[in-house]
Amino acid sequence: MKLNKVLIYGMGLMGGSLSLAIREIYPKTEITAIVRSEKSKKSIVEKQLAHQVFTISETTNIQWNQYDFVIFSTPVATLLEIIPSLPKTGETIFIDLGSTKQTIIDAVNKHFGENEHKYISTHPMCGSEHTGPESAIHGLYREKLCILTKPKLAKETVMESVKRFWESIGSWTIQMDAKSHDETLAYVSHLPHVISTILVNVAGNNKTTMDQVSSIAKPITGGGFRDMSRIAGSNSEMWTSIFKENRYFLQNSIDDFIKQLTEFRNLFLEESELDTSKIHSIWDLALKQKETIQKTK
Repeated sequence: MKLNKVLIYGMGLMGGSLSLAIREIYPKTEITAIVRSEKSKKSIVEKQLAHQVFTISETTNIQWNQYDFVIFSTPVATLLEIIPSLPKTGETIFIDLGSTKQTIIDAVNKHFGENEHKYISTHPMCGSEHTGPESAIHGLYREKLCILTKPKLAKETVMESVKRFWESIGSWTIQMDAKSHDETLAYVSHLPHVISTILVNVAGNNKTTMDQVSSIAKPITGGGFRDMSRIAGSNSEMWTSIFKENRYFLQNSIDDFIKQLTEFRNLFLEESELDTSKIHSIWDLALKQKETIQKTK
């Protein structure tokens, strides 16, 4: 893959950190950034994340084919508006960093029709609760998974090139179809953000709890609350877009969570004796499944 000229469309935490990775591994690459605000533009210039940066208002007609590699690091809703404008021929390779896949793949398949093309959808499984280009960090993508999703007529050689790119900056890759991606991520990524955010709001709505935490200068929470609340309320615009695009599978995951939570709550009904064996079985199953999901063994 040629990487003489790269365009990163949307340079927040993910795009900015990817720019740092490219500049480290491919120091001769010229990177251009396109962002929405003057504030982001200023941050990118200050951190030297790109050789040149423009706001969207400064780019009325992007010449996509002047770049070897175009990376979309935007909310999925924004990306869906851009895809119909992409050239159907040329040597430019296009990827996105979208957190959902089905609507992207559908849009790409519709746009390119029966033509072979060079668009691959990717999802690097990393990030943080921080946002904006000022949060960009070195090494964000090292030892992280990147999921690759191939549209119907994307060239296999391009798929291999994109795979090698991600591996060159330190990620490891797997291929997954759009449906499997969106269903799986609803459970292991999207639902945890919902639970984390609601957990904080539940604690915050309890008067006794808030009276106590407000009365002292240091936190009284233990490691459990700290770990569970780390991702609460992160980037509401991005998550609103994800929820909109993956609402079906997310609703299923929430329903499954409510079902199991309700069953657990019912163990504490006053008329029932606490079934400690049931609690042990729930905890033991969670430990076993955690080891499988997180590969801790």
